Amino acid sequence: MVAKTKIKRNSVVEPISEINQIKIIDNGDPMVELNSYCPEILIAKNWRTGKKQVLYARKHVADMLKKAVRSLPKGYKLTVFSAFRSLEDQIEIYNRSYRRFKRRHPGAPKSVLRRLTNRFVHPPDVKTPPGHSTGGCIDLTVVGPDRKELNMTKPYKWRTPRSRGVSATHADGLHEEAQRNRKILIGAMTQAGFTNYAGEWWHWSYGDSCWAWRIGRKTAIYGVARLTNEQEKKRKSAPAKPKKR
Repeated sequence: MVAKTKIKRNSVVEPISEINQIKIIDNGDPMVELNSYCPEILIAKNWRTGKKQVLYARKHVADMLKKAVRSLPKGYKLTVFSAFRSLEDQIEIYNRSYRRFKRRHPGAPKSVLRRLTNRFVHPPDVKTPPGHSTGGCIDLTVVGPDRKELNMTKPYKWRTPRSRGVSATHADGLHEEAQRNRKILIGAMTQAGFTNYAGEWWHWSYGDSCWAWRIGRKTAIYGVARLTNEQEKKRKSAPAKPKKR
């Protein structure tokens, strides 16, 4: 049984220099497919491509998700939209985000663009592996009994530039409805033992270096994860988006 985790650090800035000091001793927890191992959760389509996804995480993390679901109000479910990412995936996402900030801030020095990008994507070129590449990180939200995602960003539309301003878990300026909905997610995930990156309400982890930093541990239990050949093949062969008729 996973106990509720005591948080010692809760900041939208998680210094890479400090996180790099966390020693990693991987405990060998295997990777499992969330789609089949956790039928009680929903797997969202890739929001950029519209394709169905096959997602993976460490087995213990998957078990914690099962516990989190049981903490939700009746009829509510968790919807996971990102979990394990290969280092190659992380590099692509980081570079895409960097280019987006460069377009929005023309003339900004590289150091500023790096800081802006690092605020939302773990840099793939530092000592500490990105949490998503360890299999210990989950990006998710909650859907209600009507199977619609709860509004977590009101008064702004989710996944728009303006909603970035309320990405922090306890951001100011949120409508009361969004605050209530976030409390539902926070309650379920913390009860299951996850820790949250305070800069992103949707980003939760266990076992990685950032998790260790948040709770004051000197060691992390997850390093870079590897899928089996069969798992990797299945992950990459997720069904394509159906053609419109």
